[in-house]
Amino acid sequence: MGSQLLPPSDQMTVNTDTFTVRTDNYVVPYIYAYPDSFLLGTFYDQKFGTTHADIFAQVEKPAKYVYPDSVTITPDSIYLIMYYKKYFGDKYSPMHISVYEMNKGTFNYTTAYPSNLNPAAYTDKSILIGQKSVTAVNALIKGDSTAIAIKLSSDFLKRFTSAGPDIYADENKFLDFFKGLHITADFGSATMFYINQIGLEYFHHYTYTTKGSAGQDTLITVNNVIPFPANDMVRQVNRFLHPDTTEILNNLKSSPKQIHQVSAPANLFTKVQLPLRAMHKKMESQNKRTFINSARLRIDIAEFDDAKIARPVSASLLLIKESAMHRFFAKKELPNDTVSIIGTYTPTLNSVTNEYDYYYEFDLSRLIANEFLTANHKNELLPEWSDFVVVPVRVSYGTNNVVTKVRHQILMNGVTIAGGQHPDKPMLIRTIYSKF
Repeated sequence: MGSQLLPPSDQMTVNTDTFTVRTDNYVVPYIYAYPDSFLLGTFYDQKFGTTHADIFAQVEKPAKYVYPDSVTITPDSIYLIMYYKKYFGDKYSPMHISVYEMNKGTFNYTTAYPSNLNPAAYTDKSILIGQKSVTAVNALIKGDSTAIAIKLSSDFLKRFTSAGPDIYADENKFLDFFKGLHITADFGSATMFYINQIGLEYFHHYTYTTKGSAGQDTLITVNNVIPFPANDMVRQVNRFLHPDTTEILNNLKSSPKQIHQVSAPANLFTKVQLPLRAMHKKMESQNKRTFINSARLRIDIAEFDDAKIARPVSASLLLIKESAMHRFFAKKELPNDTVSIIGTYTPTLNSVTNEYDYYYEFDLSRLIANEFLTANHKNELLPEWSDFVVVPVRVSYGTNNVVTKVRHQILMNGVTIAGGQHPDKPMLIRTIYSKF
């Protein structure tokens, strides 16, 4: 009875609308990342192209590196040890690894370095200090990890151990003496190692004379190893290259259906333009408040790669304003629903086809409401198209499923998604909103 007594202008209405978006390929020349694991190797597949990854690493001087008094140390060997728990690709495919000394420049601890840095600024590759051919199955097994152990050259051993105690007593002097390592794979295209620990291990021995129980002289030999870890006290940078990006873009553009790629590390993202002005004009009206009950952007997966060796589908994607993307990752921000939104990979059984649909879904209701509120407050028109980027990310969760960390995805990931003009699964925003 109450609603019937109200004039039509005072009644609450519920509306639904669907809005199309515009999409395009988004080339990612580099990212800024502070990885907790590193990729090493080269991998090629026809869909996503070639990914090459190499490593630049400083090592930290030992905290208690002191020479024993009155003894002479005899250097034996020095090894580069790289531990990994996982790899991607063919476990039998050979990879040749070369290790160069960084002899031109080194890193500043507080500087953010891009993932496409120029090696010529750090090494001229004139000092090759180690090399080895390996496969994922013939590496040294140790505990729950495997390790690639590369014996470094005798010339490097002599130079590395020629420094006096004062070099090892000061971090800056040590990093000036030994600027770091450039570790690169120069053969193989079917395996990528996920390196989780890097370090040098210096093996040496010394002897000294002591008195035995009968008072006789006894010669004692002590074998020792000193680690020089590449840890979070010094800097490491993972470099990513994609030499055939142009070819992959041409393949995407020539597809009969509009598709895009979201792939990592630092390869291709997807640009999404939201029609906020048209949405504002359609959903807002004079003398009534608009409440957005739901605004869902659904991004369907267009293709699945069922090959034996296929890149894993990204578990999480981040939809973020293009203007805020670099700041978000540089300052290690968290999603806030008005600038950046996490979408997770979701399979749903389709009751019509009895097959699973795979997609990502983003809740845009707070973002759109905030854009409308800002435009109304400033009495300004929203842009006709607002630019966002879909980025593959790694997400960490704390208690109660609260997001605690969002970082660029640096492991091998890739997914092909349907674009805004895809004939079967177009990218759409479906809204439900109330007016009262």
